[in-house]
Amino acid sequence: MTASNSPMSQVQASRLGRSAITFFVQPESKASIRAALADGGYGTSFQQGIVNLLNELMEKQNREPIT
Repeated sequence: MTASNSPMSQVQASRLGRSAITFFVQPESKASIRAALADGGYGTSFQQGIVNLLNELMEKQNREPIT
């Protein structure tokens, strides 16, 4: 296997030009967090909801939104 064919060198198209932020919560909190994001109109997935929530915060602070 060459370096260009190794799984570590392959990146999902949706992740190109992006870096990850990871945070940990108690397993029993996940459902209520997802529900709070959805009920707040931020989206139904963690990633979508957090990005939308952060963009709203950035907008209120007159900052450039994240993509």
